[in-house]
Amino acid sequence: MEDQYFTPPPVPEQKAERMEEIPPLKPNNWLWQSIVVTLCCCVPFGIVGIVYAAKVDVLYFNGRYQDAEAAARSARTWVLVAFVIGIVALIGWISLLSTGNMSGYMEKIIENSASGYNF
Repeated sequence: MEDQYFTPPPVPEQKAERMEEIPPLKPNNWLWQSIVVTLCCCVPFGIVGIVYAAKVDVLYFNGRYQDAEAAARSARTWVLVAFVIGIVALIGWISLLSTGNMSGYMEKIIENSASGYNF
């Protein structure tokens, strides 16, 4: 008689296992390269590179993978632009020093920016 009053526990509903999407690999954020370029080559463009590089990780971990890729590409672009401008400026500076024109160039800058109040 005891079996008559026994009810088995309810069977939990089995949810269809969904396959979670595997996220793409995290793009390189170019942060350390941006910092080095900012310190050594070209400060304004390096700072822009740092801003884009800082966005990469935030966007990736929020699930915005396409935006993270775009920010990584922008950071790379600004790092390379800053590097090229820094190298061109360094070559120009070295050429002015090696040809002996640096002192004349500096005198022209001082003459053009001097006001009547300089003694």
